[in-house]
Amino acid sequence: MDHALYVVQTPPEENDDMLINPDFTYKLSEAELVKFVRLRAANDALFTGKRNTSVIAWRAILKEMGIQRKMSTSQARKKWENLKKKYKEMKNPPPGVTVNPTNWQWFSLMDDAMEGRLKDSEAMVSTLSLGDETDFRPDRPRKRGRESYQSEIEFLVEGDESRLSGDRVDAGSDRDEMEQERALLESDRAALESERVVLEREKMVLDRERAGMERELASLDRDRASLEREKAAVERDRASVEHERAQLEKERAEMEKDRAKLERNRAALERQRGGVGGEQEGDRDDSGQESEKSAEAEMETASLERRQKFLDLFEKLIENF
Repeated sequence: MDHALYVVQTPPEENDDMLINPDFTYKLSEAELVKFVRLRAANDALFTGKRNTSVIAWRAILKEMGIQRKMSTSQARKKWENLKKKYKEMKNPPPGVTVNPTNWQWFSLMDDAMEGRLKDSEAMVSTLSLGDETDFRPDRPRKRGRESYQSEIEFLVEGDESRLSGDRVDAGSDRDEMEQERALLESDRAALESERVVLEREKMVLDRERAGMERELASLDRDRASLEREKAAVERDRASVEHERAQLEKERAEMEKDRAKLERNRAALERQRGGVGGEQEGDRDDSGQESEKSAEAEMETASLERRQKFLDLFEKLIENF
């Protein structure tokens, strides 16, 4: 077995802050969780995606809550990712799965946060005066050799085995982190797939509604064309009626002239009757002619009256039309 000679650093006496176990996960109380979500939502602008901005923003939030020595930035980030994952699963369950979001205590709070209704619920935190690294809980277990104070002690150790053991621990920690990140990615992928299915269904519904609207529009166009044709027919009928009314007016004027002429003839006939009343027995031929003229006048009068009645009836018919 190989042995190696090491110089071990002996740090000074450590205080309680230096003995914090980074593997310990701090459990937030209900009040702390509410403030945690509100601060994250109100300070979303700090998480720009650039390098180290997420760490600085989480440090500012943890310091604002006063738990920077109890929870690390990586634990805060995982807590937020787990809350988002649970929210997405409750809001958009996979097809065929029915869930009741109200069964989860924090659904309403997370819904307000994700929809942007909590952006003014808390004040913006400052990232300018965060202090040094010792003011915050470390994200990983501390490695040996942190202090400058040392005393040299020579001893034999199993060098190869200790190095392999340390590498194994680091590999196991990295593997756990990778598995957690992979699980988060799978969850996000499932949520995106669910959202895609929902969007596809909504698109199909919109396409059907658009097709229905296009059919209704085509039907309206046909109805409008039919109304235009009917309107044109009515206009033609109106023009025809106006023409016939003008003809009636002309015939009525001619009839009035005939009536006036007939009245003059009747008046002349009456005067002739009055003037020759004593000579009726002496001149029978003239009397017969006058009788014939009188009969003709009566017939013309009757014909004019019938024509007048016909014109009146026809005019009423036109007016009703």
